[in-house]
Amino acid sequence: MAQNVIELEKAQAWANAWRGLKDKSPYVNDLKGWFVPGEDLSQVIGEGGVNSRMYIGLDGTSLKLMLVAVNAAGKDMINAAKGWFIYDFSIPIPPKQDPTSPLN
Repeated sequence: MAQNVIELEKAQAWANAWRGLKDKSPYVNDLKGWFVPGEDLSQVIGEGGVNSRMYIGLDGTSLKLMLVAVNAAGKDMINAAKGWFIYDFSIPIPPKQDPTSPLN
């Protein structure tokens, strides 16, 4: 079973909430990046896409990052019946950072 997947309707709600914000600055002022678990990346690669696409969303006050596989025609591969999922990478940096990284 795929890990960290979300339903299309939830992903759409998050994406629309983010796009509808007039002032995004409170959410991005301290944001440095995203922590993406290797297991989750492996799942996207395992879906057979040639690329991936990331979408930003908002769930209440929590910033979300969603990832989908993309096929050779450049189309998002979103179809749970085919095993093509939307993955929720919601571990922003901070707090999930490497304090010794030169990028921090």
